[in-house]
Amino acid sequence: MKLSYIYYKTIRGIIRLCYPHAKTVYEEQPDNEPAVFVSNHSAIRGPIMMTLDFKRKHQTWAVSYALDSKKAANYAFHDVFFGNSRRCKWFWHMLSHVVAKGLPPLLNYSDTIPVYHDKSIIKTFKQSIKALTDGNDLVIFAESPKRFSEYINELQPGFIDIARPYYRKTGKALKFYPVYLEKKNAVISVGKPIAYDPERSLDEQRDAITNYLRDNIDRLARKLPKHEPVPFLPERWYGSYGMYENDTLGYWMMIENGE
Repeated sequence: MKLSYIYYKTIRGIIRLCYPHAKTVYEEQPDNEPAVFVSNHSAIRGPIMMTLDFKRKHQTWAVSYALDSKKAANYAFHDVFFGNSRRCKWFWHMLSHVVAKGLPPLLNYSDTIPVYHDKSIIKTFKQSIKALTDGNDLVIFAESPKRFSEYINELQPGFIDIARPYYRKTGKALKFYPVYLEKKNAVISVGKPIAYDPERSLDEQRDAITNYLRDNIDRLARKLPKHEPVPFLPERWYGSYGMYENDTLGYWMMIENGE
């Protein structure tokens, strides 16, 4: 047995001890067709809860830098520790290199699909279409830095474009489900889906689908018992990286260039 797999199972076991088992509550029971589940990130809580407790067979989109041993340290410094907002940056750089050793194997064993922020995005789409046609759902955390409410940020719309090649390949209209995750109530709330319409152009639908998902994630959050929402990004991120709130691509290019 590989040491990397033993490491993955050990870390997964430790995390399991820290998280209560979450139940999934559907407003509309999904059928057996593969679908896309779009969720709030809730810092690291979202990916952990979906990995541990979402029972449908799925693969999760993950930032490619977190899977790249050469780029994971700079990714961890900025996107995990928000390093520009910290004092003693040498310490956070050091810790980022430690995290960079453990992050790629952890994610590689978690059924992830790397998401690229350049022309390599075609690889993301090819792997995603294969996952869907193999019967897997996709779990996507699509929040951008741009704030919308205390429960959800604006969503990046690029993932919607999967629907068209999936329809061409299968003749099936892909469904997108809004999902809200909240650790205190230990619940994965799944709202009613919205489906791609092959009779209309994708450009006509992209904003409508994205806004539906955003608004219904926010609605699902407000239906839950009172809880303290965990934002995608903390306020200190905006203090040091605020210039990227409306420039997501610029943020990823900063990480790509090792700044």
